[in-house]
Amino acid sequence: MLLRESRGFFSWLVILTVAWLEIIILWKILCSENIKNESDSCEQVKKRPFGHSGGLSDSAGPLDIVRWHYWNNLGACKNMRFFGGWIWRGAVKYQELMDGHKALCLDENIRPVPGNCLVYSFGVKNDWSFENAMMNYGCEVHGFDPSIDVPKQTEERQFIFHKIGLQGKDEVNANGWQMKTLRSIMKLLGHENRILDFIKLDIEESEYEAIPNMIETGVTEQIKQIALETHNFSMDEKDRQRYYYKYKQIWKLEKHGFIRFNSQAAMGTDRLNKIGNMSDFYCYEMAWYNPKFYFV
Repeated sequence: MLLRESRGFFSWLVILTVAWLEIIILWKILCSENIKNESDSCEQVKKRPFGHSGGLSDSAGPLDIVRWHYWNNLGACKNMRFFGGWIWRGAVKYQELMDGHKALCLDENIRPVPGNCLVYSFGVKNDWSFENAMMNYGCEVHGFDPSIDVPKQTEERQFIFHKIGLQGKDEVNANGWQMKTLRSIMKLLGHENRILDFIKLDIEESEYEAIPNMIETGVTEQIKQIALETHNFSMDEKDRQRYYYKYKQIWKLEKHGFIRFNSQAAMGTDRLNKIGNMSDFYCYEMAWYNPKFYFV
């Protein structure tokens, strides 16, 4: 009888020991996922400037910006769809990759209504696939790009093109380009009281001036959705303060209430070699919607 009881005791002891070891192993796995090859402890990770989209503090490091990009919050939109895009051959050796597409949320209330929607697209260059897709969807589309004269549009029905650029103030810049704020452009086109269903920003870093101005002037109250492409040209120590400033300007959208529903690497670009102990993509495609319209 005593022998049976001791065997039962040791059996339970073995079971509890194995369970405890499994908990420890699981914790270490989760910890290693969170720190992503850094030498920090899990407790240090918890104390980082933000966990996903909590913002960028002055103590943020390059890996914090990487994490901020990785957070896609896909559950925020139940019906997300990509518009536009084209196959880019040769961006990465032996691969065919999609570029130029933008994510739209087609959930009720936030979706553009065909036949009654307005789209602004800043940065056209030689890719107007997104603009064509939005026209086919049924929207009034305005394209903006001060660096070209007339885009080579392939379809019979053309979008309305303006040789104007977007930034944080009205001026003619050093390149001789006419640059305006979003509020000034809307006034120029007679859209002061219109709702902008979607704005595409691919303006080579001018968004870092344009976004704060859009918030300060209150024009964001008239915008349903925004998509932009970020550019990670360098993460060197000498450029850190410059990049913290830039990403804080983008984060102001989220601080102002806009909800991210997509963030993904622009697959037509190579990886940067060094960001701490990681590599990261050169560009990201990000998209947000205004909850003022979503939660009606």
